[in-house]
Amino acid sequence: MSLVAEKYETPTIGFGANLSEFYKLAKDHFQISIKNDNVPINNIKESIRFFSLGLPPELKEIFIPFSDAPLFWTYESSLLAQIEEFMKSNFSRSDNSGINKQIYENYTRWATAKLKNEKEYFAITTVNFIERDLNKHNFLKLILKGIIFTYHNTLYNPVKANELLTNAVVIINSLRLNDQLKAELKYIISLYRGFIHLKENSYEQAQAIFKESLELKPYGSTAKIYFALTEINLAHEDLASYFLNEIFNYDLHRLAIALKTNNAGMFSYFYRNAFFYNVFSEKDFCKCYDSIEQLLNVHKNYDNEIINICIQSLAMIKANNLSEYIDEEMNKSLLFTEKIIQNYSKSTNILIYATYPEFYKKLAEIVACISAKIRTRYYNEVNQKLSTFNTAISENISAEKHLLDELEAFKVKNKIDLKDSLQKINEDYDYEAHVIEKLLNGLPQSDRYNPRASMSSYMIYNIIIAFLVFFFGGVAGYSNKMVGDASEFNSMLTFILITAIKWGAISFFLGLIISLIFSVIIIVERFEVKSKLQKRLVNLKYGKDKLINEVNKNYSNKEKILSENISSSISHHRKKVEELKEQLNSAEKAFTAEAEEQIKKIASQLPTLPN
Repeated sequence: MSLVAEKYETPTIGFGANLSEFYKLAKDHFQISIKNDNVPINNIKESIRFFSLGLPPELKEIFIPFSDAPLFWTYESSLLAQIEEFMKSNFSRSDNSGINKQIYENYTRWATAKLKNEKEYFAITTVNFIERDLNKHNFLKLILKGIIFTYHNTLYNPVKANELLTNAVVIINSLRLNDQLKAELKYIISLYRGFIHLKENSYEQAQAIFKESLELKPYGSTAKIYFALTEINLAHEDLASYFLNEIFNYDLHRLAIALKTNNAGMFSYFYRNAFFYNVFSEKDFCKCYDSIEQLLNVHKNYDNEIINICIQSLAMIKANNLSEYIDEEMNKSLLFTEKIIQNYSKSTNILIYATYPEFYKKLAEIVACISAKIRTRYYNEVNQKLSTFNTAISENISAEKHLLDELEAFKVKNKIDLKDSLQKINEDYDYEAHVIEKLLNGLPQSDRYNPRASMSSYMIYNIIIAFLVFFFGGVAGYSNKMVGDASEFNSMLTFILITAIKWGAISFFLGLIISLIFSVIIIVERFEVKSKLQKRLVNLKYGKDKLINEVNKNYSNKEKILSENISSSISHHRKKVEELKEQLNSAEKAFTAEAEEQIKKIASQLPTLPN
């Protein structure tokens, strides 16, 4: 612990004896020795390796010890890299870039220096460079200056340090940093502010600050350790025990994640750098000795048989040649589990004891995967054998579906063809009926079948003929008479007229009779033509109806015949499917029984790991 920390320590009666037992607790349960000659460079190297692991934020926290807190900013962390990148991109100026470099280099030398005069020199030099930097947005310089005012004896100023760290938070809130980086910075600054109050033995203020830290980062284990420390100093041992239990479970959680991801390097780091180890670096935790011992004893009552089962199970898997059932991923898990158990099965560290169930769970998962692989392989063979039945069933079902589709398509086409045929019949009928109706409607207007027109024509001819008969009859009558004197001329003329009129009248009367006869004949003929046309129209309608019935019957019979044929084929396929299904069920039972027998035989070579 630094000189400043020692300056504010308060001796306790009997403290040494309790502290000795406290350190023994660490050695007995974790095989760790609390040394005062901690080498900072070792922490730096360890942190470089840690930050190279691709971990989620909740697993990537590195412990910031109260006594060596300045060293955190000397780590080559991703956090510092992000800060540097942000400063270069947003407000870096050419005249300040050199100052920033000098600030960080001198701060690092101050934090890692061992000689008092060297620390003094680099502390003052760092502060001077910080004060020369005119960039008001450089929050990092305020953090580093606040740390120096907290941890360097000659410059120790807790009020100023708290003010600098608070101002750094104000600046961070005003900048466009990504949310994750901003939250992490505020969490770390909050820890340093809590450390200031710890140095001042202001435990209530420290408690409030560490509570704020956990609000910023609920899984922050560094904050939990020092929150527990403040609770101890406030005589709240029950709350301290609660946080200590959470820290221990957090270490177990990280080890479980390493086991789950087959990461030996991660497991080794989490084992060597468990957060709970740091509890023994703070002497005040010895006040909570009974609670810590009780917590550790709960996990120390482990079942040693668990690890023996794991070792025997691994040996059994290796002894039996099961490589054909172990894929690359399972082999990787097996090799990892074997390596971890070999390296840590002899350890008496309570974290390893508490992780035994995770070893067992890991091995049980591997055995379950191998068992599943065996079962999958044999059942794939069963499925392969049954595939011929399934293929035949699928073919028959497909054939049935094809026939149903074919029948449906035929019905649709048949319906369309029927509609087209009926439409053609109706169109032909309508055309012929229209022609006949046109002839019927035109009979009265036709001169050939019009008795009046015929009578008029015949009467004209009759008049002309009657006139001619009148003329030639009169002339013929005159030619048979000889006129002797002029007195006989009048009587002769009378005779001629009478003769002409007689023959003309006879001719006209005969012509009239003949005209009447022909008119009657025309009337009768027209009636016969009309009757024939009407009868033809009736016959045409009858023929249409008959043809429609024949077409409907023909298409119906055609559809019926095809439906019967297809239905017969469908019934055949369905019957075949039922037969194949029965054969499939029988074959499946036989093949499954055979496969289960083989699976049982090979599974007997696997270790039995009950849940």
